[in-house]
Amino acid sequence: MQFVDRDDIDAFKSMLADYLITKHNITNLKDNFTCLNPNHEDKHPSMNYSSKYNICHCFGCGIRYDIFDLIGQDYGVDSFKEKIQIAQRLYPNISNIIFKKADVIESENKIDFTNYFKKCLNKINETDYLNKRKIDLKLLKKYNIGYDDKKEMVIFPINKYCYFARSVSGNSKMKSKGKSYLWNEELIKNSDKKTLIYVTESIIDSLSLETIDPNVKTVALNGVTNYGRLLEVAKEENFKGTFILVFDNDKAGEMYQNIVKDELKKININSFKADLISNFSTEEVKDLNEALIKNKDILLEKYNYFNDNYKMFVEKNNENEGDFEL
Repeated sequence: MQFVDRDDIDAFKSMLADYLITKHNITNLKDNFTCLNPNHEDKHPSMNYSSKYNICHCFGCGIRYDIFDLIGQDYGVDSFKEKIQIAQRLYPNISNIIFKKADVIESENKIDFTNYFKKCLNKINETDYLNKRKIDLKLLKKYNIGYDDKKEMVIFPINKYCYFARSVSGNSKMKSKGKSYLWNEELIKNSDKKTLIYVTESIIDSLSLETIDPNVKTVALNGVTNYGRLLEVAKEENFKGTFILVFDNDKAGEMYQNIVKDELKKININSFKADLISNFSTEEVKDLNEALIKNKDILLEKYNYFNDNYKMFVEKNNENEGDFEL
């Protein structure tokens, strides 16, 4: 078994909702469901799922489960090592899911990383990571993207108090401590009814969109579980435009697209779900960057189709906000 760090453990825990849906066929996590404790004869559904704590809790017998507890119970294993191995088989691409949640009590990070960013910027030519990802290299200068040669990570400055990093030699990801800002969240300010902003899971996906359309407005959640920050900023800034949700082509991406769309609707913000990558070609692709790498022309064609239709819809000021699907 490969070394599993704390980040990946928390990422596995964040998949509890998906596990409950796929393994236990619990389709509505907003309501109580029958307790999963085999020793509890639950005649009235008394177990509840908490997205904040990534656990399910029974108000009847008092038991609490995280995903590892359920894996141990469902697969008959006791050691944490065995539970991790099963979790890795169930979610082999877990490193693509950033676990960090937007917590309302999360404090600001007071460390100014300006000098660190300058040092990393001077070393960006020591890696060809983004070139291999087919990202337009002009964007490196636009966003002052750098490289930490000691950590072997590409550094994406979000603001002077926050950054996000990706390993060039593995799947490790990290962010600075403190508030989980969005990539490009300044774009949410000063909106009007014609504003279209594409929302992606990762910075790499946002950069992929900018590679095919330099004029696109796109923000990244830095992990789907950070959608709370999107809601917070959109509400604070009285966002008047439309968000286009373009998440990964997997169960977690689909699930969170629906969650975010529903939450945006509750605060009267219009959003669409855009499917730019499923049935992309003869083989499936997981995200926008994979689509860019495999066939830029096909991605651009699908993007132009959706983008033109969205613009048309917004210009016509359709009264059925939030219900339009392409």
